[in-house]
Amino acid sequence: MKKVIKVGSRSSELALVQTQMVINEIKKFRQDFEFEIVKITTQGDALIDKPISEIGGKGVFVKEIESALLKGEIDMAVHSMKDMPYEIPEKLKLMAVLKREDPKDVFVSRNGTKFIDLKKGAKIGTSSLRRQVQLKALRPDIQIVPIRGNVRTRLKKMEELNLDGIVLSAAGLHRLGLESIITEYFPPDVVVPAPCQGILAVEIAESFDNIFQEFYPYIVDRRTFFEASVERELLKVFGVNCRQPFGAYAQYGRENDGEKIDIKVAYQKEDKLLKSEMTGLIVETDKMIEKLIKEFGGI
Repeated sequence: MKKVIKVGSRSSELALVQTQMVINEIKKFRQDFEFEIVKITTQGDALIDKPISEIGGKGVFVKEIESALLKGEIDMAVHSMKDMPYEIPEKLKLMAVLKREDPKDVFVSRNGTKFIDLKKGAKIGTSSLRRQVQLKALRPDIQIVPIRGNVRTRLKKMEELNLDGIVLSAAGLHRLGLESIITEYFPPDVVVPAPCQGILAVEIAESFDNIFQEFYPYIVDRRTFFEASVERELLKVFGVNCRQPFGAYAQYGRENDGEKIDIKVAYQKEDKLLKSEMTGLIVETDKMIEKLIKEFGGI
């Protein structure tokens, strides 16, 4: 008899698609497991009329799922890594999985107009403080309208609220097969993405680790692993949460002199948006982060 593994997931369309992606990848290599998806409603899903910064910050999409892991109600969970706080509960483990999807933010225009060409005072929908400050830096005249909800809810709100456009993650639209509605992609040096945007993560209880290690090698991607590690370290060092605008993107690459990482950071300090970019060897990551902090005048 095949072992049945219970996989926790948020109940949104995108979350279920992402969870199934991980399951499908495992099944390519290990047919001796069966998987059951357990849908879990989180605080962030239930309270969509308030900004995330007002209802608990980064953990609002994972606390109930982590509780189910600790109680043994599920064996593993699939998350969007960008939803994960740096610190996770004791007796749980978190790992980046699969190849990273496009990390960029995208603009979806109601009438096809590009962001820079929008009329003066255009209304743009986004509840992300990180996106808001970077968009306002590009176009100080725009009006920001906070909107939350799943992807299709936000698209519906764009029409209902008569918005000129909304900003979403490329990864979510790609995974839902909605690439055709994207008006333009923001380059990551123009709008620095959220740490780990486009990366999926699996979280498990330590008691499940022996079984998980049987198929983890099949679903880990080296480049994604490095990028997630650096971006989560930046999250830790800068000590930010959903109440403070912060973007971080680490791009891994290989050159003749070794493995390299290019780091882009956007950080708001005393109402001023600061940006910086550095490139160096993977082994020099800690030194690069120290230089970033000095460049920003401390944190």
